[in-house]
Amino acid sequence: MSTSGEIVYLLDANVLFDLSLWLLMSLNKSFWLKLEEALQNGKWVLLDVIVDEIKHDNDGLKKWCDEQKKKGLINVIDDTHRNRGVEINNRYQMIDESTLRSTVDTYLVAYAEAHKLIVFSRESPRRKIEELYKIPDVCKVLNVRMIRRPREFFEAIGYKG
Repeated sequence: MSTSGEIVYLLDANVLFDLSLWLLMSLNKSFWLKLEEALQNGKWVLLDVIVDEIKHDNDGLKKWCDEQKKKGLINVIDDTHRNRGVEINNRYQMIDESTLRSTVDTYLVAYAEAHKLIVFSRESPRRKIEELYKIPDVCKVLNVRMIRRPREFFEAIGYKG
């Protein structure tokens, strides 16, 4: 994790979905190899709950994630993160109780907070006060760093395109 002051990113599923659309695996093998190398080197963290959100192949994304899991490169959240996720949701309601959507978002924020990681998500802040809290909203109040633009992440993993 980020113990030595090194910047480490934690990616939301929407980033992986977007990357698989922007940089198709079949056409950008060098990017996906660089991404895997950065995962191996600890420059970013891939959580089990994020991998579990990827249900469809998206030009090989599910297969790529499954390969990372087989290589032991997926971090597993534990009860500490789950419990903190519940606390976060109790204070800043993120989960849609009727659909249970955004459950993983609470774990993502809890994990980033515990390990001092930077969240990389394409999610926008909520627009109206009566809406559910979004990742950027909760990161802000909990002082968890977050980015929305890929450039900083690309530079951190050494991808030059």
